Amino acid sequence: MEQILKKMMDMGMGQFMDKSRQELCMSDIIYQGDHEDERELEQRYIELDLTRRQRLLVNDYVACMETVRSRYADISYMAGVKDTVKMLIRIGALEEAKILEESGSIILGIYNI
Repeated sequence: MEQILKKMMDMGMGQFMDKSRQELCMSDIIYQGDHEDERELEQRYIELDLTRRQRLLVNDYVACMETVRSRYADISYMAGVKDTVKMLIRIGALEEAKILEESGSIILGIYNI
């Protein structure tokens, strides 16, 4: 399973993930509202009278939170892919799913990934 996920990432799964996520975000009303709130709060933050040191600390904190959330989103997406493949195998939708190593390629059923 881990080999399949690695191969998918090597084949550009990251770009696919970003595109799918972006499409869903653009159509999600709650996300849009939160994004608008974020922009407003960022503007209010910029207008605060903070020392350079205070602003750097807050900026570092916010950047760290964003990095953690971004990584968590990627991990969650890949967990969903992994769980979907497992469920499809269990219900027989991928009953021919046998992972084989053939000359460096991973074969999933009849699909060479």
